[in-house]
Amino acid sequence: MAIKVVSSSPNVEAIELLAVNSTLFTEGSLVYRDTSAGTVKEVTATVGDGTNLEGINTKTVTTGTSTYIRVYPVHLGMYVVVDCTNNTAANQLNKAHLWTDALTLNNTATHSTDVNATFVALRVVGAAADKKLFGYIVKVGQALA
Repeated sequence: MAIKVVSSSPNVEAIELLAVNSTLFTEGSLVYRDTSAGTVKEVTATVGDGTNLEGINTKTVTTGTSTYIRVYPVHLGMYVVVDCTNNTAANQLNKAHLWTDALTLNNTATHSTDVNATFVALRVVGAAADKKLFGYIVKVGQALA
């Protein structure tokens, strides 16, 4: 399942963004702006903070030169269900979590203050073994030095 948008208020349409060449983008993956290349890429465990997150990819595609992908922009009022690395539990709620990769959350019982911890869990979805959390992705304005 990856990341699934379950509520978006106001309704925000998907937009097209230039994607990095020769890359597989998976439906439901979280993408960020690569400010050095001028394209979007899938988030990794160590890349993709609240200042450069852009959206959630709408379909699986392998990119070529000058390929645009459609993404739902991350915004205030967007709530998502995410797949998790670990079983879920109530002690993971109301905490910020890091991403394992563009499709999976590294959920733990510890609140992370890392700049890449951009998911805030609000509710467990299904059984603990279903490994799914409901919450939102933090996107902030440009950081000032």
